[in-house]
Amino acid sequence: MPDHWAVFRPAPKPTQALPLGARSVGRFGFARAQVVDDLPARGFVQLYWCESGRVRFAVDGGTVLAGPGGVFLFRPHDPHQVATVEDGTVYSWFTCDGPLAQVVAEAFGLVAPWPRPAGPPPEPLLRRLAAVIADPMPAAERTASALAWELLSAAASGGQSGAVADDVVERLRRELVDRAADPALSVARLAGSLGVERSVLTRRFTRALGVAPKPYLQSLRLGRAMALLHGTAEPVAAVALACGFADPAYFARAFRAHTGLSPEGFRGRRG
Repeated sequence: MPDHWAVFRPAPKPTQALPLGARSVGRFGFARAQVVDDLPARGFVQLYWCESGRVRFAVDGGTVLAGPGGVFLFRPHDPHQVATVEDGTVYSWFTCDGPLAQVVAEAFGLVAPWPRPAGPPPEPLLRRLAAVIADPMPAAERTASALAWELLSAAASGGQSGAVADDVVERLRRELVDRAADPALSVARLAGSLGVERSVLTRRFTRALGVAPKPYLQSLRLGRAMALLHGTAEPVAAVALACGFADPAYFARAFRAHTGLSPEGFRGRRG
């Protein structure tokens, strides 16, 4: 891709009941230092990831300078004032919305003081997000949401996205993350598509990540259910289905085992 590009979600707001939506992503390069943005608060989270040069951000009456490998995040109520201060500055960025965008960013530890060291921008992840974000299909919007979670995690953990050395295990992990909302998702079926016997793949996955594939998937689904129960008024049955549980009764039992509360009880305690 060229140095200056941006890709946007077709819909101004998420069309799916997701706690975190991915709305845009881009990579900007500037031959000369210049003011980039001087805008009022924009209602979404925006994370900047500096690749080269330096970027100046205005915040709380002062300024912050981010150099190579530094990240900076605007919250929904922050004015967006951005300038490059060196020739040849390049940075990547992505924006997130949804009811829990700021909560998720802060839960990852993406808070002041800025900038935070994060290493080089994770170009493969950014390219993956760019490849799916403009697709209006609901499945693509869910995949984009999962990639936004992963990018926030990468920014919070020094640029590491959680990939593991075993390529087959990493492919299974990505399938579980990207397709967690699919009730028909099966570890056995995925093992077959990867050409590895299920028990062998389970041992490799557990050795690499410290947890077996099935409970890993269950945790992904329940974590997303907690976010939806916290941030939306969707019926419990709809939350269950959106998180990959075809049977609401089984979802309720699994949720209570995981949190000690019923889905309704957990929702009643939000805030």
